[in-house]
Amino acid sequence: MVAATTTLLLLAGTVGARVGSTAENLSDAEFFALLDYDGIADLGGVEAAVRAGDYAAAKRELLSYYRSRPANDAGKFTHNDWPGVLELTPDHIWTLGSGEVYRTTLRFSAQESTVTADVTAAAVAATGGTAGFLLMARTKEPVTASVNSREKASGRPALRLTLTDGSVRTLNPTADTYIKAGTDAGTSYGGKDVLQVRDQGSGPFTAETRKAYLQFDLRGVSGVRSAELSLTGRADAAKDVMVFSNSEAFVESSRTWNNTVQNTYSWQGDPGGFDWLLPAGADKEYWYQLARFFFAGPLARAYQGTGEEKYADALIGTMTDFIADADGYGTEYGAGSYPRSLDTARRLDNWTAAYEILRTSPSLDAEENVQILKTMYRSGLHLRGNVHDSPNWMQTQKISLLHAAVYLPEFTAAAGWRGNAADFLAGQLNDSTYPDGGYREATSGYARGYVSQYVDLVEFMKKHGIAFTATEKLRKLGHFLMDQTLPNGYTANYGDSGSDDQRTVLRRLGELLGDQELIYVGTSGKAGTKPAHVAARYPDTRVAVSRSGWSADDAYLRYNIDRGPHSHPDELSLVTYKHGRELLVDPGTYSYSSDPRSDWLRKTTEAHNTVEVDNLPQNSKAAGEITHFVSNPAFDLISGNTDASAGAWHARSVLALRSGVSVVSDQLRPRDTASHRYEQNWHFLPDANLTQSSTTKATVTRFGSGANVTVVPADPGKLTASVANGYYSPAFYRVSDAKYSSYVKQVAGRTTFDTLLLPSSGAADTGVRITRLPVGTLTPDLVTALDIRFGDGGRGTYYKSWATKAKRAFGTYNFDGKILYVQDNPAGSVQSFILYDGSTVQRAGKVLVNSPVPVNDIAVTYDGSKLRIDGRTLTASTDPAKAIAITAPTATEVLLNGTPVNFTRTGDFIYAAAAS
Repeated sequence: MVAATTTLLLLAGTVGARVGSTAENLSDAEFFALLDYDGIADLGGVEAAVRAGDYAAAKRELLSYYRSRPANDAGKFTHNDWPGVLELTPDHIWTLGSGEVYRTTLRFSAQESTVTADVTAAAVAATGGTAGFLLMARTKEPVTASVNSREKASGRPALRLTLTDGSVRTLNPTADTYIKAGTDAGTSYGGKDVLQVRDQGSGPFTAETRKAYLQFDLRGVSGVRSAELSLTGRADAAKDVMVFSNSEAFVESSRTWNNTVQNTYSWQGDPGGFDWLLPAGADKEYWYQLARFFFAGPLARAYQGTGEEKYADALIGTMTDFIADADGYGTEYGAGSYPRSLDTARRLDNWTAAYEILRTSPSLDAEENVQILKTMYRSGLHLRGNVHDSPNWMQTQKISLLHAAVYLPEFTAAAGWRGNAADFLAGQLNDSTYPDGGYREATSGYARGYVSQYVDLVEFMKKHGIAFTATEKLRKLGHFLMDQTLPNGYTANYGDSGSDDQRTVLRRLGELLGDQELIYVGTSGKAGTKPAHVAARYPDTRVAVSRSGWSADDAYLRYNIDRGPHSHPDELSLVTYKHGRELLVDPGTYSYSSDPRSDWLRKTTEAHNTVEVDNLPQNSKAAGEITHFVSNPAFDLISGNTDASAGAWHARSVLALRSGVSVVSDQLRPRDTASHRYEQNWHFLPDANLTQSSTTKATVTRFGSGANVTVVPADPGKLTASVANGYYSPAFYRVSDAKYSSYVKQVAGRTTFDTLLLPSSGAADTGVRITRLPVGTLTPDLVTALDIRFGDGGRGTYYKSWATKAKRAFGTYNFDGKILYVQDNPAGSVQSFILYDGSTVQRAGKVLVNSPVPVNDIAVTYDGSKLRIDGRTLTASTDPAKAIAITAPTATEVLLNGTPVNFTRTGDFIYAAAAS
């Protein structure tokens, strides 16, 4: 129902700057003047009624025309499914997102009894993690259901699991509670022996509304064949209670109404129906999502599949209720544009697709038909003129406008909409991408969605003979998306997003453009051609990616200084993957609400794999750049810096080996002489089971199976290390508790963090140790040298110069370049080494490598008989005056960048390659 005018004015102020439509509410005469009677011959009956001034007849003729009109392409619904929509939406029960999924409704009687619900789908989805459930009243009535909690001596809630091997496991909740609105909104009921469920009155909730939550621990459980939730309780009178699965972990002793994000709202029994405006206490996303009509697709498809008028009637009634209550304010909200242009575009797409199904329904009368068409016209006019600075907004707006133009040629404006949309969408790729092809919105999900919508768009345009002229720009953007993709085909999470499977959109785009590399990644290598590169730098987007290959077990590291809409304060953050698992993760977003978990995930630097300065979030709009990117067949070197922290300038260098081992060096330069707090954080999946050594301060993951990682800091005695409590959100409206490792320094002047990231295919290496090697009198903020001892007896030596390069001694080594890494096998002999920007390496006085000129990058692997040399700027040469001398006394074969080459020998030295 329409809220009071005062409320409307207050809400209008929260929308922000908006561009009002020039189309006010249309009179019948104005509307019928918009139709193309000359171009559409079958509108003759409508035109005759209009000329006679009989608009009631014109409406009847128009409905008759649309009922008999041949099918036309109405585009796609934004959602073809929405759990519970068929049962709940007709009764005005609405859920945001997918965090709460309707499963079934149970009935409690006045006598205590046990009722059961099949929750197999929920348990399977939660296998290995946490299964949560929400209990909510199905009907608004002054009746309370009281369900035994886990604190009850008998009749406790239980989750009965039947596993694929035939065994049965019965679990009791690890947490359960209920929350209550009104004056008790800040009260926790976690210790009560009953869970109360109740709802009554008008609106989505009142002071008497109570919802119950249960949580079961499914870690260590696999192979769930079926699951049954059993609840014991009673009600004041017979009462129906809805069961939702819930993807939000909680602590029962602290959960209250005030700290719970409300995802599900009920107006069941309220004669006013939905409140399209933002109800008091609702999450702000309610305002936007409800107006997008995500539920239109499932309802329309249900009507199309069954012919049952209840579905058509429910959807038509909701559409006309929206028109009367939310879209009828003229220019106050911009007719046809409530509440924002993005929501208008989503709604218009859903209405266009729904109208194609509903136009033949007996439930649609002539007056409703015109109301709906008027609103769609006003929406189209608004989307033609509105301009927004967000790429995904404008793309969505113009795609919706194009769909409407093709579907509704009866409007004289349709041809103009069509040209406007097609031209804008071809040119917009210039505005939405950087020169390097990267996407301007710093978020994985939006990048994927943006590319996906372009795939749909180009297919739609081809189908209707509309030219798309920006295919090469789209190809470039597709390759950016491909490079961000994890080896398993999912997105590396960053920004306001979660992790999704990107393969379908990459395959479809590849097939559309004939791009074999996109097809290869989109089909996990089953078709197409493997990409020729493994590492990629996007200097304008300020992102770099290192990987060892394109198979699911390969190593992956993403280095980020990006910025833009939906970005997080995560400059210089890393995400890593190896052996089929994300090992260092971006914790995600959860929601756009002001919930403390959302604020921590989205608005703090602490929630990212970088260094936070003085407990303050970074400014991701600040200056920053990737300064070095070296991609050698054996390693990648990525360096960059940012001014994003007010207290200190931050530089980060990452040496990423193809094995997945990485060494991270952070340098912090304060802007004054005061003491500053520096916190380096590393985030992991919720089931990582972290432990932290009290001596080495190394953080170790202990997953139940599969890959693990060891995070090893240098200078453990100078760090305050801890395992802290955080959160992890794999998708919107899903969040769980997660641990992360924290390393803190409180110092004045320059400081550094040097960290080894060591992945393992199985159990993590708990024996690894790092000792700092002195480099004359130079401090680590100028030159870093580390002695790394692995648990298997192997050894690594790492050197990095932040200062001007010069020949320096450390440990048993002398080196004159910028970066060196030497790997010894457990027997103590040199197995491989890499260097950047240097010419000479000596070990214990013996030359390992010596070049007549500085080498940009070289990697050498020596196994006794085979010597492999890799370098981007190396050429084959056996001339001792020009070639690089490499100690390999027993080598009988030499490969240069993977190709056999000739060599000459002088004593222990091999000459096969020269720096160009």
